[in-house]
Amino acid sequence: MKDNDQSSKPPLSPARQAWLMLVVIAPMAACYPAIKVGLGFAPPLQFAGARTLLGGLILLLVLVIRRKPLWPEARLARWILPLGVLATTLTFGAMFASPAYTGAGIASVLGNTQPLIIIVLAALFLGEKIGLIKALALGLGLAGVTLMALPSLREQPGHPLLGAMLALGSSVSAAVASVTVKKLRPGNDLMSLTAWQLVAGSVVLLGLSAVFEPHQTITWTGGFVGLLLFLALAGTALSTWLWFWLLQRAEAGRLSLYLFLVPVSGLLIAMSSFGERLNLLQAGGAALILAAVALSVLEGRFGAATTPQPRIHRP
Repeated sequence: MKDNDQSSKPPLSPARQAWLMLVVIAPMAACYPAIKVGLGFAPPLQFAGARTLLGGLILLLVLVIRRKPLWPEARLARWILPLGVLATTLTFGAMFASPAYTGAGIASVLGNTQPLIIIVLAALFLGEKIGLIKALALGLGLAGVTLMALPSLREQPGHPLLGAMLALGSSVSAAVASVTVKKLRPGNDLMSLTAWQLVAGSVVLLGLSAVFEPHQTITWTGGFVGLLLFLALAGTALSTWLWFWLLQRAEAGRLSLYLFLVPVSGLLIAMSSFGERLNLLQAGGAALILAAVALSVLEGRFGAATTPQPRIHRP
C-alpha cells in the first residue's frame, strides 16, 4: 500500500515557512490587479473557469513530464469533486462575483477573513491550539484588513447583502478546503489531487457561466492571453499546490496568518501599476498586518526552540 502519511516528513523551519509563504502570497496578490484588467475582456465566471481549468491542466502536464501517476489513489479520488466545488467553484466564483454586488471595502474585509476561519476549524478538527500569541496576531490582522478597507466601506452599490455573503462565502469555502486537504494527508498524490480538483471545479464554473453569462464571450487578445497564462500558472497552479504542500508540513492556523499579507501586497502592486496612493488609514492597517505576521514568525521560532528534540541512540 502506498504511504501517503506526511508525519514522517521533517518539519519546516519557521524561516523556510516564511519564504515559501511569500512565494504563495506574491502571485495571489498580483492576481487582483490582473483580474481587474482581465475582466475588461471576459465575463467573471467564464474568466474564472478558464483560469482554473488551465491551471489544472498545467499541473497534469507537470505530472506527465515527471512521469508520475496522473490519478490519485481511491480514497482521495472520491474527494476530487467535493474539493473542486469548495476550493475552485465556490472560492473563485464568489471571489470574482462579490465586487459586482457590494463595495470594495466590504468585499475586501470579508474576503480576507480566511485566517480566522482556518484557525477555528483547525482547532475543532485538527487539534491545533489557539494560544495567546496566535489570538493576538489574528486580532491585529483582522484590524489591519478592516483599516485598509475602511475608506471604501461606505460604498454600497447593487445588492450589498448578496455581495457580503459572496465575499464571506469565498473565505469559508477556501478555509474548509484547506483544512480538508490537511486532514486527508494526500502525500505523493497531492499534485494529482490538486490538478483534478481544479479541473472538476472549473467545469462547474464554465457550466454556471453558460447559464448566467449566455451572451457574453471572451475577447481574445495577446494581452488577455498573457494575463490568463500568468493567472493560471503562477496564481493558480503554483500557489494552490504550494499552499496545500505547506499545509502538510506546518500548522494550518499559523500559516493562515501569512494570508493577511495578500491585501498589503496587492495594494503595493496597485500603487506601482495603477498609481494608487496609500492613505494614513491604509498605512496603519498595513503596519498592523505586518505586526501580526511578525508575531506569527516569532511564535514559530519560539515553538521550534522549545520543542524537545528526539534523542539519537547510538549503538
